Amino acid sequence: MPHPLVDNRTPYAFEALQLADEEAVAQCVPCVQATFLLGPEGPMPVPNQRPVKAGGQWRGDPATTSMVMEPQIAFAKQGTDVVLRGHAHAARLGATEGMVGIRVGPLQKTARVFGDRRYGGRMGMPGISAPQPFERIPIIAELAFGGWDRRGPDNRHACEPRNPIGRGFYTEAPEGDEAWLPNFEDPQDLITAWSDRPQPACFGFIGPEWQPRLGHAGTYDAAWAKSRKPLLPKDFDRRFFHSGSPGLVSPAPLRGNEDVVVVGCLPQQQRAAFRLPEPDAPVCVVELRGHQRKWLRTSLDTVVVDMDSLTLTMLWRTCLPVRNGLHDVVSIEVWPGAQAPDAASVGA
Repeated sequence: MPHPLVDNRTPYAFEALQLADEEAVAQCVPCVQATFLLGPEGPMPVPNQRPVKAGGQWRGDPATTSMVMEPQIAFAKQGTDVVLRGHAHAARLGATEGMVGIRVGPLQKTARVFGDRRYGGRMGMPGISAPQPFERIPIIAELAFGGWDRRGPDNRHACEPRNPIGRGFYTEAPEGDEAWLPNFEDPQDLITAWSDRPQPACFGFIGPEWQPRLGHAGTYDAAWAKSRKPLLPKDFDRRFFHSGSPGLVSPAPLRGNEDVVVVGCLPQQQRAAFRLPEPDAPVCVVELRGHQRKWLRTSLDTVVVDMDSLTLTMLWRTCLPVRNGLHDVVSIEVWPGAQAPDAASVGA
């Protein structure tokens, strides 16, 4: 694949991707990613900016573990995904329960945290064991409600489609020492029995095969195979590209400067509060073959708050249809929004 000349005048990382839209029209997708350190004075850019991970990153096997960073398969997002990474910390020594949560502008999500628990019973009566004391627990989907029940023959295997890698999902009463409950629960819908089906209390990226993302992927039936394949179905919904967990996806892009509050992710239950940086959305000036220039303003579509490393990642994206993909792109200038030439001056 050709590589256009890039003149990146921002202090952030940049990557130009080639993707395709619903009609298989090639798209030039410029991505600008900024990494900040969360210090006493607020977010400050790190000296060595982290590169855009186009292929994404998982904690382990992608089939059975959660994403650390989503793969960049979206040529556009309608709003902003917010992700919280880190650990839930106990408020005091010997604590068995706690709370964790994040608020970014209008988006807010909390979870009740429990030490390890199992389903069990006494004298033939089912029950839930008391939670064990904990110091810190990783905030990962593997420890939220979900998972597979693989007991019995293959045709009886079933999973929680909203979080197939979680724990606590059973199709019939569980038995044995491995009948774990989730460590993170929706505080408005706590589990009281093995048959409960609460909303998984996830804070990270969700996979394309999980609900509700899968419900936006469209209909792949015989009619699609006959008249549409290999294009995306006509009922494909671009909300599929959002990989934030329910409650942490804004319908329109965040702008920066939103207040952020995180609770339960620092020792002694310290509360972290800061404001998203407010750099003007970066602007990309794309020169195409034939000396045609296009002026593109990006949108903030991903915000990742990592309380273990005390870092903040913000990713802006835009797209431009190009007949022959990046072969048609000669160069890309990346400007801080306030310093960019105006659209009229580049003939966009």
